[in-house]
Formats: sequence, structure tokens, C-alpha cells
Amino acid sequence: MLIGEDYPKIEFQAFGLDLVEPNAMLGDSIICAVALFIAFKIGKMPVQNTFFKSWKIFFIIFGIGFFFGGLGHMMYKYWGITGKYASWYSGIFTVFFIEQAMISLHSKENFKAIFNKIIRVKLILALFGATAVFMSVNLEADPSLGLRVPTLNTTIGLLFALGFLGFKYAKEITNGFKYLWISIIILIPTAFLQTLKISFHQWFDRNDASHILLIIGLLMYFASIKAYQKFLSFKN
Repeated sequence: MLIGEDYPKIEFQAFGLDLVEPNAMLGDSIICAVALFIAFKIGKMPVQNTFFKSWKIFFIIFGIGFFFGGLGHMMYKYWGITGKYASWYSGIFTVFFIEQAMISLHSKENFKAIFNKIIRVKLILALFGATAVFMSVNLEADPSLGLRVPTLNTTIGLLFALGFLGFKYAKEITNGFKYLWISIIILIPTAFLQTLKISFHQWFDRNDASHILLIIGLLMYFASIKAYQKFLSFKN
């Protein structure tokens, strides 16, 4: 185990290329596969309103974003820090679609209109803020600085959409929404893993451990989505 610093990047060669971090590519690819499979399952559900469509888009962007994130890790010697931009930007968009999905179930139309305006403004501010950081900060010296705007945007969005609204809907609509606010609790350890740089092994570092928690989180999102779909089927 290593705390406070990272293990040296694993290097390997393939197709005449000098590549790094195959474990990151593997983990991100697994997340991509899980997310796209869930998106496929949501697309097969009988009801396709804003809630289900937005969640489907979330899983698609999330999966593709992580796949490119894996490529960014593996191709770092060639792409440098710019290879991470696609995954960082995708993270900003994924939060927007979670927010949009959850807001669509709010019982008061005036609140829905207000919240939808707020998340659109937040999306624009996050995109401009992230771009400003990417263009003005030396991220090669400290790549973690590039995550500050996406992380802040994600924290605010998920606490509102999954925490506040998830808890609200679990009481007002179906108890199945409890998995959303519980998922936030499950993902809290990722903050400690990343901030304190806690890695268990060179082949299973802090990012790999976080990936496992993320997959659990994705499955919990899907559990709530299925619970709501079941609620609608009984209601009709």
C-alpha cells in the first residue's frame, strides 16, 4: 500500500507504441461497458419520458467519456494533458443530464422551470470555467487542477439531484429512489482515496479502487430507475 504519493506508471509497448497505465484503460473500459449496457436496458423500457431519456443519455456520455479517459491515460506520452480534456468535459455534461432527469419528476411546474434554468446556467458556467482553467493553468505540472471545476460542478449537481431530490422522491413517489442518495454515501470514499492518494498496489491504485465504487454507484442509479419504471407499471 502507498499513501501520499502514486506508484510509478506501468509502462508497456503495443503496436509499436510506448503506452502507460493499462490498468486505467481496463478499468475505464469496464465502466464504459457497464454504462452502455445500462443505457441499452433503459432504452428498452416501455415508458420513454424525459426522466428515462435523460438517464439514457447520461449513461451513454458517461460510458464514452470513461473510454476516452482510459485512452487519455494510456496514450499520455503522445497526447499529454490534452488527452484528458474529453473525459473532463463529458463529466460536466453527464451531471447536467442527471439533474434534468430528476427535475422532470418534480410535482410543481414553476419549480421545474426555475431549476431547469439554473442547471443550464450552471452548465454554461462550468464549461467556460473549465475551459479557462485548461487554457491558463499549467496542467502538465499538476493535472489535478484540471479537475477542480468538473469536481465542483459534480458535487453541487449530485448533492442536489441525487441527495436532495432523491431523498424527496423516495418519500413522495417510490422508496426505490433511496438508492440515489445512498449512492452518494457509497461514493464518498473516492474523495479520500483521491485526495490522500491511497493506492493498494501498483496494479490496483486509487483510480482502480474508485472505479469499483463508481460501478456500484451506476448499478444503484439503475436500481432506482427500474424501481420508478415498476412504480409506473403498477400505477397504470
